[in-house]
Amino acid sequence: MEIKDRIIALLIDSDNISSDYFSIILDELSQYGKVTYRRLYGDFTNRKANGWKQALLDYSIEQIQQVAFTRGKNATDSKMIIDAMDILYQGKVDCFCLATSDSDFTNLAMRFRNDNMIVIGAGEKKTPTSFRLACDRFIPIDELLAAAESKQQKPAKKAKGKTAERPAENGEEAKKQRLTAIAKNILLSNAGLDGWMHFAAFMNEIYRKENDFNPKLYGYSNPSSVFKNLEQGGKKAFTLELVGGAAKIKLN
Repeated sequence: MEIKDRIIALLIDSDNISSDYFSIILDELSQYGKVTYRRLYGDFTNRKANGWKQALLDYSIEQIQQVAFTRGKNATDSKMIIDAMDILYQGKVDCFCLATSDSDFTNLAMRFRNDNMIVIGAGEKKTPTSFRLACDRFIPIDELLAAAESKQQKPAKKAKGKTAERPAENGEEAKKQRLTAIAKNILLSNAGLDGWMHFAAFMNEIYRKENDFNPKLYGYSNPSSVFKNLEQGGKKAFTLELVGGAAKIKLN
């Protein structure tokens, strides 16, 4: 499903999301539509939430204060869920972004999807699978921040002689091979008799199987560049071309 030109309500759980990630979340949401509601939930008498002070001013975020009535109980979650349902019934948005790494919001995401709302999750790598899968898209904020910081760093000088491959490089290669395998299976199942598949339909299937796919995690700004450059056995795994005026992809 292509997601664009949406009216988005962004609700942030400050108990689970750091202000360091806000610009990344906002940048990612810009490709899906216009963010109208920007609400941050938490107990701002707690020092943990102080890191959001500057972001509140810089990005015009509405601060929703929620004091914990009972020790050990998460009042922030309850307030965020109640507000989310109020926004839903007002009928002014058609997409929600729930910024949290908490599985407690899984049922809320499923409830929205039952009402044909688009749900985008934004959380760290630790976010439980249940919440990730309840969303149409998932924004892996810590991985995107790490990728952005890595891109800004100057490349280190190559050491003389043979050096061992770094664990990070091994992880990146494994990620590419996994994506290549998923893409190949999609094409084998859905390509036409001529081997070509419309790239838009192909990407719908990619997001259905990997809803946290993001080209920035592979060093590119758009999906087509990712698949043009994926390799297997030292050769390009896919070909992307304009066929009959439409972008299409096929296996090599």
